[in-house]
Amino acid sequence: MQQFYKQFFKTALYWLMFFAIHRLIFIVFNLKYAPDGSFLNLLASFPVGVRLDASFIGYLMLLTVVIQLLPLLILQRYCMACTKWFVYIFTVLFTGILLSDTNLFSYWARHIDGAALEFVKTPGIIMNSVRWYEPAAFVIALTGLSFTFIKIYQKFVLKSITRSSKINLVGLIIQVPLLLFVGATMILPIRGSLGVAPINTGVAYFSSNLFANNAAINPLWNLAYSMKRLDATQKVYRFMEDEKAEAIFNDLMTESGEYEKLLKTDQPNVVIILLESFGGHIIESMGGESVTPNLHMLEKEGILFSQIYAAATRSDKGLVATLAGYPVLPSYSIIQYPEKSQSLSFLPQKLKEAGYKDLMFEYGGDIEFKNMNSLVQLSGIDHVITIDDFPEEYQGEKWGVHDEYTFQRLAEEMKSAQEPYFHFFFTLSSHEPFDVPMERMNDNDYLNSIMYTDKCLGEFFKTVKKEGLWDNTLFVMIADHGTGGLKNYTYEMQEFHNVPMLWTGGALAKQDTIIDKIGSQIDMVKTLLCQLDIDSKDFRFSKNILDKESKPFAFFDYPDAMGFVEPGKSQVFDNTIGRFIHMSGDQTALDSLEAKAFLQVLSIDHKRR
Repeated sequence: MQQFYKQFFKTALYWLMFFAIHRLIFIVFNLKYAPDGSFLNLLASFPVGVRLDASFIGYLMLLTVVIQLLPLLILQRYCMACTKWFVYIFTVLFTGILLSDTNLFSYWARHIDGAALEFVKTPGIIMNSVRWYEPAAFVIALTGLSFTFIKIYQKFVLKSITRSSKINLVGLIIQVPLLLFVGATMILPIRGSLGVAPINTGVAYFSSNLFANNAAINPLWNLAYSMKRLDATQKVYRFMEDEKAEAIFNDLMTESGEYEKLLKTDQPNVVIILLESFGGHIIESMGGESVTPNLHMLEKEGILFSQIYAAATRSDKGLVATLAGYPVLPSYSIIQYPEKSQSLSFLPQKLKEAGYKDLMFEYGGDIEFKNMNSLVQLSGIDHVITIDDFPEEYQGEKWGVHDEYTFQRLAEEMKSAQEPYFHFFFTLSSHEPFDVPMERMNDNDYLNSIMYTDKCLGEFFKTVKKEGLWDNTLFVMIADHGTGGLKNYTYEMQEFHNVPMLWTGGALAKQDTIIDKIGSQIDMVKTLLCQLDIDSKDFRFSKNILDKESKPFAFFDYPDAMGFVEPGKSQVFDNTIGRFIHMSGDQTALDSLEAKAFLQVLSIDHKRR
């Protein structure tokens, strides 16, 4: 019995070595993608990549446990040969896939994913696309590497293993539960975390060096992960001829280029504060509850955009909307696929190109949740602060660091930053379970957490003004998504998606103003860039709300439906049943096509990335 567990442990180490060697081969073969001075980043990809390696190995070792159970129950002995042949077969198979991935990366600059497997249906096209010697080189490399790996396994794993003897009934009663326990422990490496978020591709995105991130990705894990979501990524929403959809979309996005300037300085510091779950129904000036007195005071020193609608219903999608000015599909968010999101244009990157320094992202939670890390790294952010950068006593019961401490850290970062700087801060405490370190101020848990964050906001701005950080700074506060609130709004109601956007700070030339023109969360990006006189043409789905001819509308979606809001009317179309489930106001024939055209153009854009 000890022989099996010894073999089990050594086999896991063998797979770690197997993936490390293939990572080295991948790096060397595709070194042309590595920028100058990236040696340390490439070296760092090895320890970073262990997490995805371990997750994939966890599945392999769980399968090893499963194939031992039957012979143990029937023959009352461990099947050592079963494990051996299992390793041999998968060594050859995995080597073939990894070599293919390494070679194809040199053409595509991306790993094989579920969508790429469509090429398997047309092998002739593949053969026509490769050089004449590549198939022969592949066979030689596959044979040589497979033979080498199997010899390594035989020498360092099997050499010290002797054939196990048959166990008695007592041993069987002990060993079966023990084997099941060992299998259960594989959930830890498979899941990759004890926290809320299971592992995802985002854990490999540790650097602004894209090639180093790709080196850290385990291609087999990435392939399996993408295949799991293949149906979502392949879906194209089509309601009309593409030309007609493009025409309607282009008309919706028409702008004159004329707009009011709101800033009194050309290059202010920019601080974006993404407010967790701040629905419009908790903003007094928007007809909501009186639970944000500090935010209300800041309105007197700024501009409140009262008719903004969140792009979707989750934080990860709100992050895409505010960092990239990009909407998400009803079926999935592009943040789940770094190979797609890496093609987006990003607000931080544009600011960096315009001369902004100290681009910082701060979030008191687990940045690996929902692949947030990959998006942040891709966006051009230089410095990331997360839950790991705070003492444990600053953390709540579940999600992360309380807002008072993260706000304090934001102020400290602003004081030491080189101007002009860009900071992006994502609050956390108003997320379920609404755990806040404050004497209760409201019987409702959600409202109580909102009041806590508002209190932290008030203390933060006191510090900002006291430390002289107000005068040359533009603060943009916007919610990540809406909520049902006390009125229990549901997804098909436009009130659910209505969120506040408040601009304030000493850089503003205008104060105590409410703008009620309808816009989307994604419009924040282009509106801001236009105010800074930075080219924004790369943000196709974002519009300048302040443009004199921009149309007042907002598109939003949720699984598997989409909504469209215009002055005096709104509609929601359910894609599953293929009909409108909500329409209000005086609707025209064109109104029913606008949301469909927007989604159709968006889905085509998603698929092309």
